[in-house]
Amino acid sequence: MLMITITTLESEADKTFMLNLYKDYYGLVRKTVHYITRDAENAEDLVNDTFIKLIKNISSIRTLESCKLAVYVVYTSRSVAINFIKHRDVQQKHIYFGEDADLAEMIPSQIDNIIEDRIVHQEEIAELRDIILKLPEKHKDLLYFKYILELHDGEIADILNIAPDSVRQYLTRARRAAKALLHKELLEKEMNEYVE
Repeated sequence: MLMITITTLESEADKTFMLNLYKDYYGLVRKTVHYITRDAENAEDLVNDTFIKLIKNISSIRTLESCKLAVYVVYTSRSVAINFIKHRDVQQKHIYFGEDADLAEMIPSQIDNIIEDRIVHQEEIAELRDIILKLPEKHKDLLYFKYILELHDGEIADILNIAPDSVRQYLTRARRAAKALLHKELLEKEMNEYVE
């Protein structure tokens, strides 16, 4: 489907650009969507969806420098993966179990404990996400590239246009800033609970 879409582009320059973009970023896009969705079965479809979305914005993409282009491709693939998860979760909420199924008998107490643990874990992740969103843009990008995309220091340096030797120092600062914000919010939360 993707190759058909690329061949329907009017300009030969656009076709060549998209084929090169696909060749250069296929691995990164696939790694990103798989890391976010943990769904190997649909990863290839999500990669195609990402590149189709990129084709729709080809005029603005072609003007980007290589490091900004890489960031744009990653954020687009991340967006496609997140939208897939949201859609999948909505579908799973509407699963019909049938009249005869007594769900209370089907769920043992161990599963209840697992569900509770998962909810607590999701709340912790949400708190971390909120903390990271409060960080400066450069810190957010560093943490995203290092821990979500698992890029090497050299790749991060190329994307952010910084010296490769400086990446670890910047990462340390970003982690310290996130830790300080988290500590501050935990203290504020404890103080609010204490006052109440």
